[in-house]
Amino acid sequence: MIAPAVDLSGITVQQLEADPYPIYAELRASAPVAYMPCLDTWMVTSWATVEAACVDPVAFPATVDRSPTDRALGGVSMMTTDGEPARQRRRPFDATLRPRAIEATMPATFERLCRERLDAIAPAGRADLVPEYFEPVSVLSLAHVMGLADAVDGPTLVRWFNGLAAGVSNYEGDPAKFAFCDQVSAEIDSAVAPLFEAALADASPAEPGDGLISHLVQAVEGPLEHRLRFVLPSLKLVLLGGLQEPAHGGATIAERLLRHPDQVAAVRADPTLVPVAVEEGLRWTAPIGNLLRGVAPGTRLGGVDLPAEARVILVVASANRDAEAWGPTADRFDIGRPRKASLSFAVGPHYCIGHYFARAQLAVAIRMLFDRFPRLRLDPADEPVYRGHEYRSPKSLRVLLD
Repeated sequence: MIAPAVDLSGITVQQLEADPYPIYAELRASAPVAYMPCLDTWMVTSWATVEAACVDPVAFPATVDRSPTDRALGGVSMMTTDGEPARQRRRPFDATLRPRAIEATMPATFERLCRERLDAIAPAGRADLVPEYFEPVSVLSLAHVMGLADAVDGPTLVRWFNGLAAGVSNYEGDPAKFAFCDQVSAEIDSAVAPLFEAALADASPAEPGDGLISHLVQAVEGPLEHRLRFVLPSLKLVLLGGLQEPAHGGATIAERLLRHPDQVAAVRADPTLVPVAVEEGLRWTAPIGNLLRGVAPGTRLGGVDLPAEARVILVVASANRDAEAWGPTADRFDIGRPRKASLSFAVGPHYCIGHYFARAQLAVAIRMLFDRFPRLRLDPADEPVYRGHEYRSPKSLRVLLD
């Protein structure tokens, strides 16, 4: 029998978008595994239940019926399959995104892009750090590491993110969201297909070529169209996460630091605290808040017998605020709390492949921002507003620079 869940019939998508955290707190306290009608999914919200499901791909497979992720990305990606099929899709990204590769190739690029954007915003004395700093730095860094810098500009990459995000988080099946996503997905296909075609023409079995596009096009044999069908969903997944975590995570970290002058002072006095602030910001509001999973027959979690083939979202954003794991101050941003890994990059076989890229870029962007503007402060005339439940961040972050 399926255990009865709390009545969540009155919860709307709009409420979750506005502020899901009070809802998450109630669920953790009364029903950490519960059916959410407005999303037609089961929500898993406590640290213990989320962590247990993340590391159990048998009970909670990545392959999901009615997956908005597969629908949005145009097929199966490394995130929506398990075992060797997932590893085969993930492997071509390893050479580009592993920590040693990022350290060897990207720090100077991160610093150059941050310096250029800081120089651009300085004369005005004020800025919106989301579109004027964090997003451009993030998307241009991503374009560089993915080999797209000469093909796609920053605003296009931001629009691609918005379209893909609308589709991936569309559990409710909103036709308008899928239409926007379909348009963007087709545009991505058209833009990157010539790059794959050129890489395939230039490569040979003896010298397969360097760079991410070359690695991807060699990931599977067959005609170009077959290769594209195999790698494009995972490429779109990396595009999606590669903007959300560094760009919107950066806005969250900066906003939280600016709310806590004592913590800003500590970070300025001790640069080794910058990565600590990054980790705490990513915990406090996980840029990607949910992980979609399926359910195997006979699965029980948190005292609940889950229906076979249900859709489940593992709400890492909620787990990261669980007092059972983080103590009574879990809802506070505090760089002085005891250090512990959050679940923002997941755990288990689907641990985020881009975690080091995001962390390294965020540390550079935060350090250089606060170094450049010693009197940086929030603009009192424009309060930051957070939106979203799966992809949550300040939609603007207006500041005074001098």
